[in-house]
Amino acid sequence: MSSSVESTQRFFRPPDPGRVRRNYRRVQVQRLFAVARNVLIVAAIVLGALAAYRHTQSGAQFAVKTIEIDGATHTPRAALDAITNQYRGLNLFKLDIARVRRDLGALAWVRRVDIEAKIPDTLRIKIVERSPIALVLDGGEALSPVRYVDDDGVTFAELSPAVGDNDLPVIRGGDVLRCVALLRDLRAHDPQLYARVSEIRPIAPRGVSIFDRQLGAFVYADGEQLSAKWRDLYAVVENEKLGRLEYADLRFDNRIVIKPWSAAAMPPLSNTNGSAPAAVQD
Repeated sequence: MSSSVESTQRFFRPPDPGRVRRNYRRVQVQRLFAVARNVLIVAAIVLGALAAYRHTQSGAQFAVKTIEIDGATHTPRAALDAITNQYRGLNLFKLDIARVRRDLGALAWVRRVDIEAKIPDTLRIKIVERSPIALVLDGGEALSPVRYVDDDGVTFAELSPAVGDNDLPVIRGGDVLRCVALLRDLRAHDPQLYARVSEIRPIAPRGVSIFDRQLGAFVYADGEQLSAKWRDLYAVVENEKLGRLEYADLRFDNRIVIKPWSAAAMPPLSNTNGSAPAAVQD
């Protein structure tokens, strides 16, 4: 028994304890050098990044020299330059892009602004302009300012000869949003009928009066199934050869009320709040 234990102990006993200690110290030194090397590499990367960052923040080659603007059709170039010129010469990496976008977004025709900084010295600006769906006559009076309104109901700029559009319908009176919603639906689903709208006025509580440029008369409607009823009106006028109309009313279920033109004086098409005539005739 003791002989066996002694033999086993001799088997596991290191032949050279000094060599084992030397190997252990060498492994520890190698590990220490590896850690030091990794620390130096990380430090070099950090210092390099810091130096590069400082260079980008102060290098003259990164000053904004070129500003490219695309998509501005109706927005005056002078207005764009007045805003963007104040950012020329500033460091491209320190430029407050959100502020540039906010400043440009304050211009009347600008709906959205996309900005890209192109190294080393270029600022690319993409302007998305508002698309007018109608003209709004502020106050409803003939001499009131005429302004554009987009399909979100935002009134944004006065009509100008340089950006005139004779085909846009005119909204008179209040409740611009209701009129815009109706025009937006017409333009999306029946552009031919939208093109025939010369003027639109709200009628309480939820109706509208539309001046049809082709019929040369007002058409009263409530917006429900407007396209179908309007096209039925054209079919009736054509089949009956009615010629010129004083007005037509599409607000009734299953019938269309038409007043042919006569030499007699016309009833008021609308009063100051845009309401329809008190009576209609078949």
